[in-house]
Amino acid sequence: MEAELKFKYKEGFSQFDIINASFIANNLLKAGNMSYAMRSSYYDTSDEFFRRRMAVLRLRRQNERFYVTLKMPILKPLEHSEGYFERQEYEFELQERDKAIDLSLGLNSNWFLQRLNENGIDTYSQDLIQLLKLAEKQPLHEVCVADYTRTSYAFAFRTSHFEICFDEGYLGTSEKIEQFSELEFELLSGKGEDLVALKGILLEHLPLVPMRQSKYGRAIAIADQLK
Repeated sequence: MEAELKFKYKEGFSQFDIINASFIANNLLKAGNMSYAMRSSYYDTSDEFFRRRMAVLRLRRQNERFYVTLKMPILKPLEHSEGYFERQEYEFELQERDKAIDLSLGLNSNWFLQRLNENGIDTYSQDLIQLLKLAEKQPLHEVCVADYTRTSYAFAFRTSHFEICFDEGYLGTSEKIEQFSELEFELLSGKGEDLVALKGILLEHLPLVPMRQSKYGRAIAIADQLK
């Protein structure tokens, strides 16, 4: 499962105002920061199979590594509010032997589940199995993209650990893109209640505005404008 907060900066502020704020600086772990070149390509069928089911299929490049991710809604999220995102998430890294995989030909459910198992993910919902079976070998195409640089930090709050991600780049389609800046706090381990409490503190003390949509949500909205 994925649980995270997403924000944009208030006008006139940037990531430097956030990372240098005392609350953030005092809770950073001494692991330094990391930067990645990221490109997320989102796929769907011609009749929007995944979108109609509020699911997202993503192929993401992180520097020279590639990951396939499938995100699905959960029935009872901990929080219903802007800026809080909680989803089922199933992800694995592509290996050399996967070079021949062509997503345009559709998903192979056995391949997807086998790769999850090999990555230590052996527990998944019946919703995932059903979705994969229904999507089996339906032709796919890229519907939108997000191309950006991510700078991440390790962060602790209460008994939970988080990854702070500062994302800067562009999203949209090959025909139209928009620039974006975004801040994420992803819960890596600990309690969802800590994530909810963290949101309140961040909004009270830092120049942040909660996001209403994910990167995919904003990118697909741009794609819709071109229809």
